[in-house]
Amino acid sequence: MKILNNIDSSHFNEIKDLVRDADELFIISPYLMESFDVFFDEIIAPSRVKRIVLITTLRDNDPDLFRKANSLYSFSMNCLTQSIEYRVHVDNKLHGKIYIASKAANPIRGIITSANFTDRGLNHNHEWGVQIDDPSLLKQIVTDISKVSSHALTNDDLHNIIVKIDSFSQNAGVPPAPHINLEVNNFIKHKLAESTTDIRYFIKPVGFSDEPFEATRTLSSGVEVMHFSKRRPNSVRIGDILICYGVGTTKLLGYFEVISEPYIWDKNSRWPWEVKAKNLCSKYSQSWVSFNNTISSIQASFNSKLAVTYVGGRTLGALQFGADKIRLSDEFAQHVISIIEGSME
Repeated sequence: MKILNNIDSSHFNEIKDLVRDADELFIISPYLMESFDVFFDEIIAPSRVKRIVLITTLRDNDPDLFRKANSLYSFSMNCLTQSIEYRVHVDNKLHGKIYIASKAANPIRGIITSANFTDRGLNHNHEWGVQIDDPSLLKQIVTDISKVSSHALTNDDLHNIIVKIDSFSQNAGVPPAPHINLEVNNFIKHKLAESTTDIRYFIKPVGFSDEPFEATRTLSSGVEVMHFSKRRPNSVRIGDILICYGVGTTKLLGYFEVISEPYIWDKNSRWPWEVKAKNLCSKYSQSWVSFNNTISSIQASFNSKLAVTYVGGRTLGALQFGADKIRLSDEFAQHVISIIEGSME
């Protein structure tokens, strides 16, 4: 553990050191700098960071919204300009300030501090914090914050929020009155009541464009081996559920419980990683071709106002671009499982 402050050094410089060798950065702070230009120029551009997850507050009727509009615009534009993948989540109960660097989806270093992600917080205020190098503790922090923050805002969500705030600001005059009537949370897809289990649900293609899953094939009624592409599927754990569909027909093949950790079966294969999974509805898997439960039909039968994916997306479009899995929202996963089970009645 290392004690940090803005007297002997600065949090800005400590974050610069934090991201060395990292490819991902978590910024968790209720208050943000209005311009991210210097941060990207001096910290992100020289680094190997390719992905940033930003978690902050967007409270209705809060004058801080006027600064946040500038922050979100600057953050998203810098990410787009520098080809940085990004996600923005909202936690309106957030008070902590945490910065975590990860490599290959594994946290490596983190800072817990009193310093907000503002110019004054990172450089000028008398702030103290601690650096933590315990990956397990940092991973737990990421897990905890993901449970209580919103689904990721889409580009449309961000655009609509910024436009609404800017429009209000122009009409209200400068500076705006201390008591304002400005609501933006209708654009934010907050998660429903927390799940009572730690199970993750994924939709997974079986087969690929050159070798589609033929109508004559079936998956094992017992234990099936599921393959993944070049990157280790770190997010898939024992006990998670894989809902499978056949590439080509796009029909559901069944759903399976993961019973092994990921391992490499053939490092030279196009799909070198695999897990073992237990079939939870073997009767359906043996007769899948007789049901017209396709990727498009299961989305069409779901409430269009609810998120389909865990990060808040409302489509499974990433499957068309070669994704080997997509984590689903609990609500949509249960909807799909009920379709599978209901088909056997």
